[in-house]
Amino acid sequence: MTSLSFKKDYIKPDEERDRSHDFVKWSKKNDYPYFLIDLYNGSAWHQGIIKNKVTYIAGGGLETTSGNLNEFIENKYSEFDMNEISEMLAFDYEVFGGFCVMGTWNRDGSRVAVWEHIDLDSVRMSEDGLTYYLSDDWTAMNQSPERTNLRTISALDMKNKEGKFIIYYKDPSKKSRKEKGVYPKPPYYGGITSIQTDADISRFHMHEISNSFKSGTMISFTDGYPETYEEAEKIKQQVKGRSQSVEDAGEIVITFSDSKDKAPIVQQINGNDLDKRYTVTEKSVQQNILVAHSVVAPSLFGVAPEGSFNSAESAELFEIFKKTYVDARQRRLEWMLNYMVELSGYIGTIKLRDVSPLGITAPAPAPAPVEQPMETQTFSDDEIDCFSEYGEDAESFDVIASYPIVWDTPSEEVFSKQDQLFATIGEIKVGLKDLDKNVLLLLEQGEDSTAISKALEQPIEEIAKSIERLVGWDLYRQGEVTDLAKNLIEQVDIPAERYEIRYSYQEIPNIPPVKTKSRDFCVRLVGLKRLYSRDDINGISSRVNRNVWLYRGGWYNNPETKRKTPWCRHEWVQQIVIRRS
Repeated sequence: MTSLSFKKDYIKPDEERDRSHDFVKWSKKNDYPYFLIDLYNGSAWHQGIIKNKVTYIAGGGLETTSGNLNEFIENKYSEFDMNEISEMLAFDYEVFGGFCVMGTWNRDGSRVAVWEHIDLDSVRMSEDGLTYYLSDDWTAMNQSPERTNLRTISALDMKNKEGKFIIYYKDPSKKSRKEKGVYPKPPYYGGITSIQTDADISRFHMHEISNSFKSGTMISFTDGYPETYEEAEKIKQQVKGRSQSVEDAGEIVITFSDSKDKAPIVQQINGNDLDKRYTVTEKSVQQNILVAHSVVAPSLFGVAPEGSFNSAESAELFEIFKKTYVDARQRRLEWMLNYMVELSGYIGTIKLRDVSPLGITAPAPAPAPVEQPMETQTFSDDEIDCFSEYGEDAESFDVIASYPIVWDTPSEEVFSKQDQLFATIGEIKVGLKDLDKNVLLLLEQGEDSTAISKALEQPIEEIAKSIERLVGWDLYRQGEVTDLAKNLIEQVDIPAERYEIRYSYQEIPNIPPVKTKSRDFCVRLVGLKRLYSRDDINGISSRVNRNVWLYRGGWYNNPETKRKTPWCRHEWVQQIVIRRS
């Protein structure tokens, strides 16, 4: 006698070293990621929560908080830009509990030229985490370059900047029995049984309908037992067809007896209300799924249960969910992304934009202010005169390097970078070696690391280390020797304490020529030809009660890009200078 049973052990993330290769298997059959993917595809609740989590974490895309990182975000040598890669990383993070990227160094190893997302389910690693394995088919028992395109890629090694490498992040977790702690665990790990039950219940309902609700049917053969077990099984298969499983919901049960008198009493086995009983189970399962996902308000995920929260309450609950879950996930992704920025040779930072919650009606926006035509944007004479009372004549200084200030950058961020620049100058003065100077001169002439190694009769490893130092000091960026490097070499004997940080207002380089004339504010401020110190900026800010970096001539419509911005053809610039004797 056979019966339908939901008893089913889920796959466990056991970890053991593969006998043929050095990688660690992810579950006994090396298929744990596919089990997690099946859960994602099988449970509508689980899938919906993950999709919305990804939206809350990375759906708003990236924004630059300092520096110019447009080229980094564009990632033009890859199939996907950084906005798309960010969402892919967030998806892997929510499904598997980790994410990874692959970078490719440029020819001289000075920066990473290309970034690519790697699906976490396609990666296995050595126990020491130094080697990563990729395969086109991890379900195959025998892995080889010929059969499954098995290949290896090394982890990031700053001493070996050639070819491709992988950076792999996973959340820390406690190791269970038969685990080595090599692979991540998903954030919903405690709810896996509920998620699988939800998937099985959905399948049960579907097959109950397809089997025409014929649950509880029993057939009794009363002419004795078959002579062999195999014969009994053959009769069962002829009557029942395929083996019993969730897909066979509502199938029949077969018994054998010596006579009709000894046959079982025919009773309703499952009951026609089985679907109702599973509905009760569903509610409990769905609640467990929400808890496993740290969901404080189902309405945030498009679910409106009985007694759902009103809009104001949901907004408060979203803030709780954001602070207790979303913010932490964003910080870890932002760490990875800003590390990628650094390895790419750019200076600046990026962050993930916040996204408004689902199911919350935002208050009606205030009427948009009428945009003032650019020609009529004005500043008071007192405000303009204020700038003339501070600062010093630009002719009193030699400019070593310039760094544009993004329009709405907070003052504390600008001044924080000022402190970093001072520290960098001191570090350069102490750490710059004759080898570094010679490497800079040859880089400026367009030589690559191999040619420099031969010219200076130094090992290629020493040249690579020198270039790494130069990149870290912003003396060599994106394959170019910076103005800071050129001027520091010329001013090599000047002590570090003579360097200053000043601020000036000037026209943006390479911007289209003005069609008519610049606004009076810009003409007067540029005409002052003054450089301002930190104290000067603070003094001006207190006088005008406004962020100085917001002071621009007005809105500007670039005739080439058609992009309209709240700043004009001019910008504030942070400069490293030396006072002339």
